[in-house]
Amino acid sequence: MSKQPLVSIIIPTFNRAHLIGETLDSVLAQTYQNWECIVVDDGSTDGTDLLLATYCQQDSRIQYHHRPNNRLKGGNTCRNYGFELSKGEFINWFDSDDLYLPDALKTISSAFKTNTDVVISPMARFDGETKHYLGVNTIEKVPLIPAYLVGEVAFYTDGPTWKRSFLEQQELLFAEDLPIIQDWDFNLRMLYQNPNIVLLTDALIKYRVHNQSLQKQLSKLDMILIAEDFKTRFKHLDLLAQYYPEGVPILKQFILDRRKHFVKLAFTRKDISKMSLAKDLIQTQKSHHDYIGVIKTYLGLWSYKCFGRGYWFFR
Repeated sequence: MSKQPLVSIIIPTFNRAHLIGETLDSVLAQTYQNWECIVVDDGSTDGTDLLLATYCQQDSRIQYHHRPNNRLKGGNTCRNYGFELSKGEFINWFDSDDLYLPDALKTISSAFKTNTDVVISPMARFDGETKHYLGVNTIEKVPLIPAYLVGEVAFYTDGPTWKRSFLEQQELLFAEDLPIIQDWDFNLRMLYQNPNIVLLTDALIKYRVHNQSLQKQLSKLDMILIAEDFKTRFKHLDLLAQYYPEGVPILKQFILDRRKHFVKLAFTRKDISKMSLAKDLIQTQKSHHDYIGVIKTYLGLWSYKCFGRGYWFFR
């Protein structure tokens, strides 16, 4: 009987001592036995050290490391560092607050064939406060890249389990300078390389949705986060031109619609960011040669100035 391939589970963590124990318990409960779990701490101050010492003593397959001080702080650095430490044939980056179902690794590993580069599992989303079930993320739509660009499908970080040999061929794994939408950026860059994908039908992972999710933070009109969001999406316009030109107009339209969304939200709330966001919208419309959109935005600003409304121009 052939030996089971080693699966490396890589978990970055920061001040999640109140949650990561449940995550590690779900790892320990796996019916698939040949795994290593590499936890990389990003500088926790909440007792994570003591908790992980207990888990490492309980099972030697669990390893606990700290991000080297000479490397950039952040979850992406921890993910890359964990990969450097790992030895598995299959790699699953996992979050420190999510949960595996007991047969997750068994089902995922058995789905790999000789030419498979990645196996992707749906995830059952649940409210982190109420524990209520929120549905399963969509991972399948044809064509896949356009759907991923605009959020019609999403894998998050946990969903894909990658073949190590595929990852080792990539120039860059996780971009360590990105503060948000790291999974969107990483998964798209991998998709541009045309991996051989197996999509599973049943959810094998429970994905915790927090009250302070990124979308909720963005809806508060945090200008720094909004700027970072668009910076990453504009970067992918250049990548698409190189790897998937058909996606350029799709992402351009998505960016324009997203700009309009934030402008309308700011004007509706009379937020102090409204004029700055409108200026950014006009600049984007000009760069995309959307001159009709520029006219509509100026009309919206004029209407707001004269009548205190005009949001319909930003649709």
